[in-house]
Amino acid sequence: MKLVIQGKEYELREGISKATLGDLYVLKVKSGMGVKRIMEVFRGMEKAESHFDLIESEDGIQALRAMIFLCRRAAGEYLDFDEATDFPMSEMGFVVDDEEKSSADPKETPTASAPDEGTPVED
Repeated sequence: MKLVIQGKEYELREGISKATLGDLYVLKVKSGMGVKRIMEVFRGMEKAESHFDLIESEDGIQALRAMIFLCRRAAGEYLDFDEATDFPMSEMGFVVDDEEKSSADPKETPTASAPDEGTPVED
């Protein structure tokens, strides 16, 4: 699965696999979460009806902020935690890779593409 922010795609797995100890420390201090908790929250999203379900709880919002931070850092964008997550929600989305689509039941896999510029994300 990929995270799309302002038209740029970020691989979610790389966000975690390329995290430095410094990134993980900032993550824990700023979000209160570690990688294990973030992964638990995202696994729960697999059963969600919509990717908007993720942002219905504080844990979901913090996990999303954490993944955005880690993905952007892994891509070489050295923004602090708050800067990394400071953009309109209408400029964010998720893309499910073809491999993931073929191995999952389409009814159970929430997907969204990056919104067109100026078009708000709708459920």
